[in-house]
Amino acid sequence: MVSGIARVLLAALAFSIGTVQEARATSPVPQASPPAAAPTQPETDAGNGGFVHLESLIRDLMTKGGVPGLAVGVLRDGRLAWVKAFGVADAGNSSAVTVETVFEAASLGKPVFAYAVLRFAERGEFDLDRPLTAYLPNADLKNDPRVRKITARRVLCHTTGLPNLRRGGELSIDFDPGDKFSYSGEGYLYLQKVIEAITGMGVDHFVRREVFGPLGMAASSYLWRDAYEGSAAVGHDYLQEPARKEKPSTANVATTLHTTVGDYARFLTEMMHPVLVKAATVDQMLKTQVDVQQDISWGLGWGLERVGGKSFFWHWGDNGTFRCFAIGCRQTGDGLVLLTNGENGLSVAEPIVGEVIGESHPVFGWLDYDRYDSPARTIRERVVRAGVANGERGVLRTLDELERAYPQAAFTEKLLNRIGYEFLEKKKIPAAIAVFEHSVKLYPKAWNAYDSLAEACALDGDFRLAVQNYEKSLKLNPDNDNARIAMRQIRDAKRP
Repeated sequence: MVSGIARVLLAALAFSIGTVQEARATSPVPQASPPAAAPTQPETDAGNGGFVHLESLIRDLMTKGGVPGLAVGVLRDGRLAWVKAFGVADAGNSSAVTVETVFEAASLGKPVFAYAVLRFAERGEFDLDRPLTAYLPNADLKNDPRVRKITARRVLCHTTGLPNLRRGGELSIDFDPGDKFSYSGEGYLYLQKVIEAITGMGVDHFVRREVFGPLGMAASSYLWRDAYEGSAAVGHDYLQEPARKEKPSTANVATTLHTTVGDYARFLTEMMHPVLVKAATVDQMLKTQVDVQQDISWGLGWGLERVGGKSFFWHWGDNGTFRCFAIGCRQTGDGLVLLTNGENGLSVAEPIVGEVIGESHPVFGWLDYDRYDSPARTIRERVVRAGVANGERGVLRTLDELERAYPQAAFTEKLLNRIGYEFLEKKKIPAAIAVFEHSVKLYPKAWNAYDSLAEACALDGDFRLAVQNYEKSLKLNPDNDNARIAMRQIRDAKRP
């Protein structure tokens, strides 16, 4: 089941769905010179003792994990010690990744923005604990008095009660601000608008003034630049097929950061040896504000992790076809920046972090991405390739082959549901139906499996079978309002 029943029915009856994005341009900002604390020139030759095995490991993992391109920076004693680029920036033309290649860093932009806000607050120009409505009313939430409990501190530690993304264009508060952790890009976007209102400048200009410029992060921006045309990597899906390059003309601190491995390493160096803010400000940033689960909490901008008596700060980035990770430990000075241009990028992050920093990191269990060697990754790739090439017949033949290679437990309902919806997105409806039917066969008591099959049948124009499967889903889960609404819309659509 996915949200938006009307979308499904309209697609089945009208065969078209469209989306429109609105953008605005922001003027460029002059560059500033880097401070003395910027990283020294790192060793880029993998022959440098200590990194030979890491280079070999990365190449092997990229092959096994299906990662097209990757750039990595390693920090020792809080300074960039080694940086290396691997693979292709664009599989379409085989251009190579270099250490100057620009990647979409997605949510890695959140800690950078948080640092800029904390620097702004340190000067006394902003109050982290003042309600954001005192700076800028939120028109989307004007009828909910709880909006007055949303502060910058709660935005930066994800306790605003706002969702990660608004649903159907509507924004709501899901729980009382401050009550618990819930990751929210919408919270960051609200704070961005507040900062823009206070300073009278676009957020890219603001962060350039506070962080990018002083640290010499000359290639970093929340906005697309003409210079990126020749230096930016192209994203790739998990089949390693190139995707359309996004060129944001509207800055969003939660999603649109573009950066290089060297630039982001400068920011990690600043976290280790702060020169832009007082040490107490960094201490506050890396102090637990809210617990997430055992050994994982959130500070101001960064996720936090405690392992083996050491404290780590970390964050990940995921824009679909670009996936990234950064982690550091101020106690040891060890750190890592990992930028990839593939949907499979985070499948190799855990073993690379283990090689560079050591320890077993619970953050990867919390993030819950398929590892490069997981059956789920292999099953997904092989089934989708077969379905795209040979339709329903290819799906059934490949599932039969894979079931002889992997135990049934590997074919989870979640995985089959994911594959089925990928086929729907690709307009391969018979292939999707084959996957959903297999899911129903393996999980006859799973209400969501029937709901997904019903949706695919509706898209295929078989409304009778769609209603039958919605009814089965409702029998297993009487609270499935999705099925009830869908059946009503089907019946209404069939009336003359």
